[in-house]
Amino acid sequence: MKDFLESLKPLAELAEKHHSYLAIENHGHALLDGLDSFKAFTDLNTSPRLGIALAPYHLQALGASVVEAIRISGSQLFFFYAWQNQDGMQQLPGHGSTDFRPWIQALAAAKYRGHVNPFMHGHVEPDAMAAALTKSRDYLKGLV
Repeated sequence: MKDFLESLKPLAELAEKHHSYLAIENHGHALLDGLDSFKAFTDLNTSPRLGIALAPYHLQALGASVVEAIRISGSQLFFFYAWQNQDGMQQLPGHGSTDFRPWIQALAAAKYRGHVNPFMHGHVEPDAMAAALTKSRDYLKGLV
């Protein structure tokens, strides 16, 4: 992790210059995947322009706690995918079996200021996707 963060220093400096941020997504079988790697990242990262894009889908695949990942990420959490480990449209909030309430509560406790972004993989017709995203938005708003 130390070498990885060191390799990102030129990009973090460029982000600083352009008033931008870099968010690294956790992903299964990648350097940033489980809770131990989240802890290593946050302990070693010294750049205010470098943070985490948290994808719960991948944590659920590992059986790891999304709430704990949010807690560990703290102020280094830059992006949050509202995405659950399910098939098809069930990946979206309010569609699958995951209760997002603990995640939203953990984001509030961490003082997360970013967006909560409904996300899924797959190809859906535009009208069906618009309806599904409306349902997801309404579900998430109901949790706040």
